[in-house]
Amino acid sequence: MDDPLRERLLGQARALINHYWAATLALRQQAGLEQVHGYRIAARRLHALLALWRPLIYHPRLERRLLNAVRRLSPLRDEQVYASHFVHHKPAGKGKGEEKEGKGGTSPADSVKVPMLAVALDEWLDAVAQVPAGFDPLAWYRLQLGLRLSLLLNQSDDEQSAKSKKLKNDKLLRQWHKVRAEIKQIRYGCELLVAMGAGDPDWLTLLGRWQEQLGQLQDGRQWYKRLRREKNTAKQQRLLRALRKKGGWQLRRLSCQRGELVGLSLLMLKVD
Repeated sequence: MDDPLRERLLGQARALINHYWAATLALRQQAGLEQVHGYRIAARRLHALLALWRPLIYHPRLERRLLNAVRRLSPLRDEQVYASHFVHHKPAGKGKGEEKEGKGGTSPADSVKVPMLAVALDEWLDAVAQVPAGFDPLAWYRLQLGLRLSLLLNQSDDEQSAKSKKLKNDKLLRQWHKVRAEIKQIRYGCELLVAMGAGDPDWLTLLGRWQEQLGQLQDGRQWYKRLRREKNTAKQQRLLRALRKKGGWQLRRLSCQRGELVGLSLLMLKVD
């Protein structure tokens, strides 16, 4: 492989695979808040890398195992984030170890098992190295991401027009949750493009802001449902009202800003 671009692409692939392996080992040692978050980021970046070379090199089983590992960690991640915001005191009868767990950390014995995927990733990397020099996947991947974002916005059009001012409107909130999941993966794909000089850093800024806003909306949705199931103290009632009010404001703001994503999709689909 004597093509400079291809050397950079191969170096990028090696770096992301090594990052995934490091995150996997860290999570196997301790499934704390930081380790769970770190693994999920590393796995999603790795999945974006696999998508960059697809369909030229496509290992569906590898991609499924990677995504399944991320999904299995979602309940734990939600629990840890909830605890970090709402568990501020040590309940009676709990020791230090249990108190730590309540704040989002677990001991190594409780660590989560996630796949290393060493053999599969080595085989995938060997296949990338054998692609003939001169092949550039970046332009095609940019179009793929732009089309993916455009289709996402078109599919959610009807849902976004639903009338709602309450946080408990699950129909609209579920739709925004799907948008968030897609935007998150599109953002990781854009990271690969920007690193290779095939994308605009402003795309990452815009997608990062949307990911943060939609993440706050999803957290509020989860916390609202969780608090409603718990004992209704006066403090919890105040929290519920605050979450409902904040959620309604967030939905209105997202609806007004939706044109930003439409503009981004058009930029990504523009052929130079």
